[in-house]
Amino acid sequence: MSKIRAIIVDDEPNARVALRGMLEENFSEVEILAECKDVPEAVKAINKLRPAVVFLDIELPGYSGFELLDFFDEKQINFKIIFVTAYSEHSLRAFEASAVDYILKPVRLEHIARALKKIQHADQAGESRQYQLLKENFTASPDRKIVLQTAETIFVVRLDDILYLQAEGSYTRFYTTSHGVLTITKKLIDFEYLESNGGFFRTHRSYIVNLNQIKKVDKKEFILIMNNDAEVYLAQDKKNQLLEKITQ
Repeated sequence: MSKIRAIIVDDEPNARVALRGMLEENFSEVEILAECKDVPEAVKAINKLRPAVVFLDIELPGYSGFELLDFFDEKQINFKIIFVTAYSEHSLRAFEASAVDYILKPVRLEHIARALKKIQHADQAGESRQYQLLKENFTASPDRKIVLQTAETIFVVRLDDILYLQAEGSYTRFYTTSHGVLTITKKLIDFEYLESNGGFFRTHRSYIVNLNQIKKVDKKEFILIMNNDAEVYLAQDKKNQLLEKITQ
C-alpha cells in the first residue's frame, strides 16, 4: 500500500511537533515529507516534494492559510488540504457549508482519522471549488472569530469586537470591547493577515486598527480616535490610503 505523502504547515514549532508525532505514531499510512512555518515555505515544499496532502494552519504570519492556493494555477493544485484550525465550533459553519476537511485544535486522533478517510475519496476538481467557496464564506461571515491565547486563558473573540492591535516588542496587545486588553505572545506582523480579511488596516508600524471602530481622524496631528476614545498613531505615508478606505 502506497504512503500518503504529506507536509505540515504551522507557525508554532510545538504544534508541528505534536501533529507529526500523532501522525507517525498512529497513522502509518502517512509519510511526513516536510514541516513549514509559513505559506512561502509551503509553496516551495509543495513544488519540490509534490505531497498528496497538506495539513494547513490558517493563522500564519504574512499570508493566511486561505491564501496558499493563490500561489498556484488551478491545474497545479494536485494536492488536498486538511485545514488545522483553532477557530471555535460556532465559526466552523463556513467549513462545513463548503464541505472542506478540517481538524479542530487541540488535535484529536478521531479528527485526523475522519479527515484522512474523507480526503481519500474526495474529487480534486470539486475540492478546488470548495476551497474558494470556503474563503468566500469565511470572509463574508458576520460572526467571524479569532482564537487568542494569553499566558493563562484561551479567548474566542469576534473580529467585530477588536478595536485595535498594538505592538509591544515580541508581544501584541489586543484592545477589545468584550474582553478588555489581551496580551498575546506573537508579534504584530503575525496578525497582518487580518488586513486581507477586510475591515483592518495597519496605520503605523505599531498599530493595526479595525476600520469600523474609528470614531474620528485628526489629519493634522496624524492621530485616530477610536470608539473607546483611545488615541492611535497614523503614519504620515498611510494617511491617504486610510482616508480612501474609510470614505469608500
